Amino acid sequence: MEAARPQPSVYFARAVDFVDPTEVAMSSARAREALARLGLRLVDPVEHEAGADLPGLTGSAHAAAIVELDLALLRRSDAMLVDMTIPARNYIGCVAELVYAHQWRIPAVVYVGSTGYEQRPWLRYHATHVCRSQDEAVAILRDVLIGTAALPAGRTPE
Repeated sequence: MEAARPQPSVYFARAVDFVDPTEVAMSSARAREALARLGLRLVDPVEHEAGADLPGLTGSAHAAAIVELDLALLRRSDAMLVDMTIPARNYIGCVAELVYAHQWRIPAVVYVGSTGYEQRPWLRYHATHVCRSQDEAVAILRDVLIGTAALPAGRTPE
């Protein structure tokens, strides 16, 4: 009997700072559901940060602990999904994570909605693929991590 392959993990980056926490959680739930339908597991750094034991840390020490935690999660992930759909948003954390993913050769798929960010040369350079929608991004991740040959019977690539 062949051992089951572990579910590929996908680190999820998106706007978090100055975003309503309910929307942050809902974006995670939507991404988790979309990935799970294709046999992929979401890694949400926001959830890990909330569960981290960071008592007494303030200022730059607190920031360093969060960044190091997030980078450790990214480093252990098989791929990265990035939501950059908010127009005129400054995605400092997402861009930094994208650079690390590129350096570590972790496939990164970015979806940008109608922002026009797909025109940005630095984004196109660091991302494995840039597309418009989350559905398209998840399908691309499935192809990168699993391949179309692994689709369930009767299922075709979108």
